[in-house]
Amino acid sequence: MCGMEKIVACQISYVPVITDRINEKVEKILALIRESGLEYSTGIFATELRGPKKGVFSLVEDIFEAAEAEGQFVLEVKLSNVCGC
Repeated sequence: MCGMEKIVACQISYVPVITDRINEKVEKILALIRESGLEYSTGIFATELRGPKKGVFSLVEDIFEAAEAEGQFVLEVKLSNVCGC
């Protein structure tokens, strides 16, 4: 995966607020991550992603749009061009 294409690493944390459906909303975001085809590892506080720059940025946009459709939220995103490859 470290050929000509820029590889980036991303740590993302989604927190839905003002809801009693937290688990359901988080699961929808995790489904997007699973379906993305990017490498990922889910932890207690965040999910780490790794993949082509375009794919990572596209996924972050998809997550934002899906989260926005669900209501209010906090989305913390860290990106690195050092940790990817």
